[in-house]
Amino acid sequence: SDTFELRLLTWLGLSVSVVCLLLCILTFWLCRSIQGTRTTIHLHLCVCLFIADLVFLTGISHTQSKGGCRVVAGLLHLFFLGSFSWMLLEGVQLYLMVVLVFNTTCKPLYLYAVGYGLPLVVVIISAITYPDGYGTTQHCWLSLERGFIWSFFGPVCTIIILNAFIFIITVWRLAQKFSSLNPDLSNLNKIKVFTVTAVAQLCVLGTMWIFGVFQFQEEGTVVMTYLFTILNSLQGALLFIMHCLLNKTVREEYGKLLSCICTPQKKRYSEFSTTNPSSSQSQGSRDPQNTGGLQI
Repeated sequence: SDTFELRLLTWLGLSVSVVCLLLCILTFWLCRSIQGTRTTIHLHLCVCLFIADLVFLTGISHTQSKGGCRVVAGLLHLFFLGSFSWMLLEGVQLYLMVVLVFNTTCKPLYLYAVGYGLPLVVVIISAITYPDGYGTTQHCWLSLERGFIWSFFGPVCTIIILNAFIFIITVWRLAQKFSSLNPDLSNLNKIKVFTVTAVAQLCVLGTMWIFGVFQFQEEGTVVMTYLFTILNSLQGALLFIMHCLLNKTVREEYGKLLSCICTPQKKRYSEFSTTNPSSSQSQGSRDPQNTGGLQI
């Protein structure tokens, strides 16, 4: 019963998460009014989570093929690490904006080098060091033997600690700026929102993998499994709500899109309604002439 309920919860939750992440990706990619370094970071964070959730949904329990299971475990290792790398970049960007007062756009090449390059290096070194660590008899995930699981949890814990340290400094400096004599309230409020959303997503992803430690243990409890599944399912919806629905600029773009979709139908209706009076009027103007001609 627990196995069926967990599978159903995983399928439903991750399906919703994947849809929300896809909406985020399309929004960050197509919405020109929000383009910038922060949007680029959020775009690739969502791409990593989208691929990881999709692979998790379709391949985490397919342990029949050893080679396929290793590929699934490697992809999960890469893209879950990638999501944390992009969160680290978001923390660094906040640090530059608040602490160093250095608001500039970063070259995408540098972002890609950290966001994808570092996780790829970790995965390659792990695969060379202990290739049998990818895939187990229970899950297509990292093995617990020889401490191989720490090739994932080691970098994750490091990033969480670094980001927590960055956010503490950021909040402290924000408090100082708000209490200054002439605060730039509009800019500070925007940075405050950035900080709150970054802390919230770090808490969700970090807490999820705290339960994930117990999820893949042989003695893992059902409660830990449920908590991991629920948090894993919520991350896509959380990102969509925080970065899209709660963003005024994005909501305005959604409104424009909806108006563009609805406008052609209204336009056809208005053209039809304006065409009929003119045609009837022109027809009415012809009738007297024709009638007059018959009388003559």
